[in-house]
Amino acid sequence: MIDNPFQNIELRVRQKRFDSWEEFLREAPEYSIALEVLDDIPGHRGHYVNFDHHVGVVREATMSAAMQAYIAVRQGHLMQRWLQKRRPVPVYVWNADQDVCLAAFVLEYHQLLERAEGMPMLRWIVQYNNKLDVCGGLYPVNLEDLVNNHFTWVFEPYRQQRIHGKVQGDEALVVTTIRLVCDRLLALLNGQAGIAPITAQPDILYQSPYNYVIADEKGDPLSRLVLASAGYTNLISLICRRPNGRYTYSIIRGSPYDEDIFEIPRLIEAFQAAEDYPNEKIWGGSNLAAGSDSVLGSSLHWTQIREIADRVVGEAHRRTSTPPLSYEAHFDRAPLVLLAVSPETEMQLRPLLAQCGARIHAVSSCQQARTALALNPDVDVIFSNLRFSDGCFADLARQTGSDGHAAAPTVVCIDAVDAGCADLLEMGAYTVLSPPFTLEQIRWVLGECTKPRAAAPAAS
Repeated sequence: MIDNPFQNIELRVRQKRFDSWEEFLREAPEYSIALEVLDDIPGHRGHYVNFDHHVGVVREATMSAAMQAYIAVRQGHLMQRWLQKRRPVPVYVWNADQDVCLAAFVLEYHQLLERAEGMPMLRWIVQYNNKLDVCGGLYPVNLEDLVNNHFTWVFEPYRQQRIHGKVQGDEALVVTTIRLVCDRLLALLNGQAGIAPITAQPDILYQSPYNYVIADEKGDPLSRLVLASAGYTNLISLICRRPNGRYTYSIIRGSPYDEDIFEIPRLIEAFQAAEDYPNEKIWGGSNLAAGSDSVLGSSLHWTQIREIADRVVGEAHRRTSTPPLSYEAHFDRAPLVLLAVSPETEMQLRPLLAQCGARIHAVSSCQQARTALALNPDVDVIFSNLRFSDGCFADLARQTGSDGHAAAPTVVCIDAVDAGCADLLEMGAYTVLSPPFTLEQIRWVLGECTKPRAAAPAAS
């Protein structure tokens, strides 16, 4: 452990989070700050502060802990005032995730923010972290920009800690990780930052017909950015498997405007009821992000999670679908379809694909489609726009899988079929479709594409 790593704050690592404000007020001295270590609503009471955005909040309307600390220091001069009363200021933490590390830096180096000009680079990284944290890490980003802007390098110590795991009694590891991230933030502000490439390769364990996936992050927090860049929005994430046989999960809902199908409160209620200790609070969180307890962990294998989630989300889908969609399977297995089409075309195709029992993953760009294909080698068919802002259907048709063959047949959707279809077939299209689409037409396409690779049919 690093000796005396901070001057203005004293990090106090808890083995267990505070259960309530009452416990925090009772056990912590006056002028104390909690960073994501108090299972109660954020805010301040007298000379106590809880910077948090998990419990009792509307997630999309609540700032990250680091952004809350940033405004408290920059606008409220919190540290300047409190250091006159107590030095150093006790700061309670439980772990050392990105948000906690950044908030600790803001509190320790408060004088950088209290200057009239502030620190533009620090402001940028706090704002970027805020977006990621509000969205539970599932925020659509350009991965190359994230590397070039040094964001991944700054938080590399946390990534390494998370890959290797944190266990009870790791207080020194938490403090050391926060110190290392703070050192990298100082280097960033001094123009001495390095580069850390994104190497995360999450596994898609299950793709539901109800528009969510279960993925194995393999302990790498950057996995969610990879998944977001591939167009995934609703996620149940297996963070790690513990040595004692239990699991840690996160649940992320990409948008609160999706007809309330992927409802996190209903999911955590169902998961909690299925646990081996149903009376212990194992699952909790907010409307957009939740998860299993970081200390106790979940007893549920991901296949049990899948069965429960499909039941809960399926019921919500049937309640909100008008008219109800039939998911009767007409194939030996449910075809996996990548939709890379306009919103208008997607609205026409989705009900027909659903009636055929297809599993659907939708993306909005050529880059997202390529990333999704790399993560999903079992995609059966791609329905594609003619062109994207960053490419065209031919880029997808040319993408190959591990066997050297085309990753999946590409069906090009255009406004009207004309004499130019022959050119599209020569460029790699499996076939060409135009609206109005019919159930028979879509069933035929799926049937042909799920057969062993065959010659493409001529356009008619």
